[in-house]
Amino acid sequence: ATCKRPIMASGEQGPSPGSITAIQVLASYAPAELVLRHAADRHPAPPSAPEREDFEGAVGFVDVSGFTALSERLQKDFGNKGSEKLNQYINSYLTRLIDGVSHHGGDVIKFAGDALQVVWRERGGRTGTRGVGESGGGSGGGSNGG
Repeated sequence: ATCKRPIMASGEQGPSPGSITAIQVLASYAPAELVLRHAADRHPAPPSAPEREDFEGAVGFVDVSGFTALSERLQKDFGNKGSEKLNQYINSYLTRLIDGVSHHGGDVIKFAGDALQVVWRERGGRTGTRGVGESGGGSGGGSNGG
């Protein structure tokens, strides 16, 4: 069986199956908001210059309580297999946590061992996106990104 290339919303053929696009690489490192904005373009591509986006929101830092004690206990009880068990436990826990964050409109912006940094953006009224170094005021569009 042969796999056909997907048809994009624009009517153009998408990437061939199994190929990794620049947007897919970007998606593995960047917040969903950024990826979705660039993927919506007619010819999606990662940003070509630094950007800054001002928005209202909330930031949360989530750390697994008791991680060190669990790690030590699993090592003591299972020896070398303890680290495999710890990896399974933490992956399962973080998967559920990330799914919950995503379900409630959040975006994981950083991982640090057993910790996550998460942002929830205000979706109602954005204050704008602009290139780094652009002023936010004045004539010609500044804070509305235009």
